[in-house]
Amino acid sequence: MRYVNLGVVDARWSQAVYHALAHRMKSNDEPTLVTVSPNRPYVCVGYHQLASREIDRVYCEQHNIPVGRRWVGGGAVYLDQGQVFWHLILPKVSGTIDQLYRRVLSVPIATYQAMGIEATFRPVNDIVVGPRKIGGTGASTIGIATVVVGSLMWDFNMSLMARVLRVPSEKFRDKMVKSLEDYMTTISRELRSVPDRSRVTDDLVERFAALLGEPVHSSVLTAGEVQEMERLADELFSPTFVYGAEHGLIEAGVKIRSGVYVHEGVIKAPGGLVRFIYRDNEGVFEQVSLSGDFFLTPWNSPALAEWEKSFEGQPINHETIQRKAQELFDAVSISGVRPEHIVACFLEAQKRRVTDDPSNSVTLKGGLL
Repeated sequence: MRYVNLGVVDARWSQAVYHALAHRMKSNDEPTLVTVSPNRPYVCVGYHQLASREIDRVYCEQHNIPVGRRWVGGGAVYLDQGQVFWHLILPKVSGTIDQLYRRVLSVPIATYQAMGIEATFRPVNDIVVGPRKIGGTGASTIGIATVVVGSLMWDFNMSLMARVLRVPSEKFRDKMVKSLEDYMTTISRELRSVPDRSRVTDDLVERFAALLGEPVHSSVLTAGEVQEMERLADELFSPTFVYGAEHGLIEAGVKIRSGVYVHEGVIKAPGGLVRFIYRDNEGVFEQVSLSGDFFLTPWNSPALAEWEKSFEGQPINHETIQRKAQELFDAVSISGVRPEHIVACFLEAQKRRVTDDPSNSVTLKGGLL
């Protein structure tokens, strides 16, 4: 197993590195493990999220906090030097995604347990200590490689995590901080004496090698890998990539003109939050967006965008959404999400519909698209 210990690097590089290594991996390459910490805080949204719904963009820009979008599903995350991130990049895998998570996450769980922290696995992909989460993870296929990412959480700035996220009010933000304190934990919170990072990281590496049944050899990034990492760092943190795929969708419940509205429904499915936004033009679908912190396979399937476009001109009713929901799952797989969750999301949007009241109307410069 190839092991690359990057230490502390540019925040953007800490996210781009596994994208670069996976993108360049060949079928006969050995597994690669990377450990890394960012040199400053940053925020990263999941590939299928609407960043403008999740992140306080103005705050992040005012405080020089980079925002990126990864080629992996899941939710918006706050990352800083209080965490050591591990990236396992595999050329070949077998079994289901649930089996992959259980197998790979046994390593960080055992590493926590060796410190005296009673960590356990909670489906789909969480590591918990009792009711508190101590590590979120994600997985994706990039090129021919399967990537599983996670972290060892020494400390976590819960107040800043709540601040970089977009919330409806400051009162809600205060409640979020309290919820994070109640349902998240860290190594420093669990242990009176915090173990040395390098020793714990070495233990993690040895356990991954044992899981894979391969000896470890230390390595550094090649010139080509560094070049690819720098290129992808620019791409992943480009405002165009982070925010530009949102097609100009505006706030839900807003009347564009008489008979034209934008509606939004949000539900929590077992596989994550699901957000369905559509523009209603005289009872016909005109624009549709499906987003959320779910994991879609394959992550970059064009089927999702094609499915969204296929709504154009379709009547807005229960029959249409039932048929279209099934069509989506005939083309892709979304872990923990089923067609009935898409239908439920649409029905939630229907409940939020606004009336044809002139006071709700707005003028859009440049239109919606």
